[in-house]
Amino acid sequence: MALFFIEAVRFDDSGERIAKVRWGRSKGGQVMPPALVSDPEEVDVQAVLDSIANGDEVIAKFQRNGGIVMGPQVLGVTYPDGMLGLMTAAYEVPGHTLTDLPSF
Repeated sequence: MALFFIEAVRFDDSGERIAKVRWGRSKGGQVMPPALVSDPEEVDVQAVLDSIANGDEVIAKFQRNGGIVMGPQVLGVTYPDGMLGLMTAAYEVPGHTLTDLPSF
């Protein structure tokens, strides 16, 4: 199992669903400090869903107050129209969903 951090998102043309993410793999599973194996890359949502299905953990990573804050776990979701997407698990801290990440 690997650990990935999502640090930015790109929405589809509707502006409501995430189409791509900018993410990176954790170096040796380190969470704090969150060191990445290589520079973050842009991937389609399906790559994230495949990683989750393979047992990898994906979490959101936020820049807050000059530091890094680890957010909630990212999960796959099926929308009412059958399309697949991403959402965050329930989280106690407001402002830490995928839509709160920077967009690119």
